[in-house]
Amino acid sequence: MRDQEEDRNYRATERPRRDFGATRREEEDQEPPRKAPWPLRLLAWGALVAIFFAVGYGATSLVFQWLDAKGTRADQTVANSREAQELVSQDQDRPEQGQVTFTLSVPAGEAFENRSIQVLGGGLVEEDLKKVLDAYMTELKSSGWMADQVPIRHLFRSGEWLYLDLGSSFAGGLKALDPKRAGLVMTGLVKTVGDNFAPLRKVKVYVEGREAPDRKPLDLSKPWVLKS
Repeated sequence: MRDQEEDRNYRATERPRRDFGATRREEEDQEPPRKAPWPLRLLAWGALVAIFFAVGYGATSLVFQWLDAKGTRADQTVANSREAQELVSQDQDRPEQGQVTFTLSVPAGEAFENRSIQVLGGGLVEEDLKKVLDAYMTELKSSGWMADQVPIRHLFRSGEWLYLDLGSSFAGGLKALDPKRAGLVMTGLVKTVGDNFAPLRKVKVYVEGREAPDRKPLDLSKPWVLKS
């Protein structure tokens, strides 16, 4: 009887054993996954940024195309109310379609000769600008100031500024002139722009999309300004 009672007490107080091997396996199974190496993570972030940039660029292009189709152009923004009034007056005086008269200031000796031309106007100001400047370059060639016809590659206007990208024949033609005659060519160009397309009075010239590398006979890296 005593032996049976001791055996029951021993079983009641015996603690269950822990399976340490199973516990370690469970902890290993619950370990967090390892992160990818830094180069791979940087590559993934770079790809994500590129995707967002491409999407944003494409959306912006579509917005500007839609604005152009609606007739809203960023280059019509002016700096002050005076320029706004001048642009409104200019647009009101411009006929919807038909011949428009412009005046060219062509170098003649040591002065300038005003020559009137008529072009089909009534469209965008940039289109009329290109036609007038093409005519000015043609006059320079016909009068012997330029050896070759100078193409107007691109132009952009903003407020008083005109950014003008010309062909390489313009820089070559200026090199054949002395500084005084070359200055008359540029002055005539700025006068032609300012007299016909207010409020434009500052012209920055580029050659083949870049600043002219040569500073002689004229420094084209600086803007040419029509005196008030």
